[in-house]
Amino acid sequence: MTTSAERRPWGSLELGQIVEAAIELARAEGLDALTIRRLAAAVGASRMALYRHVPDKDALLTLLANEIAERHVVPADALAGDWPDRLCALAYGMRRELRAYPGFAELIMTRGNHGPGGLRVAETIADILAAAGLGEPAAARYYLVFIDLVLGRAHREEHGDPTAPRRNAPLFTAAEDGARAPRFGALVPLLREFDPDTVFAAELDMLVGAIGATER
Repeated sequence: MTTSAERRPWGSLELGQIVEAAIELARAEGLDALTIRRLAAAVGASRMALYRHVPDKDALLTLLANEIAERHVVPADALAGDWPDRLCALAYGMRRELRAYPGFAELIMTRGNHGPGGLRVAETIADILAAAGLGEPAAARYYLVFIDLVLGRAHREEHGDPTAPRRNAPLFTAAEDGARAPRFGALVPLLREFDPDTVFAAELDMLVGAIGATER
């Protein structure tokens, strides 16, 4: 990044430089830190210079979400190969990027992403579901399930995961004597070892199995 002491010449700032600096700042400090003032300092320009390209923070967030989706979310493995592998590669790519920027999952959860990047992700999902042999009604249903699974998991991991062992510790302790909940109590040692990665993998396995059972 350019420091504020290294103020760039007037008229030399480009939109691509603004977006790159925004991505770097959001990854390091989260979306809450992404303000016009902070971004102007990062690129070595005045706020007025930024306003020539980005009218406000909402527009900046839209640009950021689109750039991440267009350039970073869809891995090469999601574009070719067997559909289960493609679907899982895309799911892990989406989750990785949603977790890389604090506040990004909340942004996409509440505002969506309707730019070219968001459309590319949506088309990739639809293409994978078509490759699975699904008709349009089933593809539409599983498209929504996929979005709910991936975005919902990333959002819960950031804001309160109901599967987290720490969150469930009092319940696990209550079940350990085995008297009131013997079957659940037998699961507690295993449940204490689960982490978000394990849960996400299990959810994807269930989704792939359901799609496979619906193939035409």
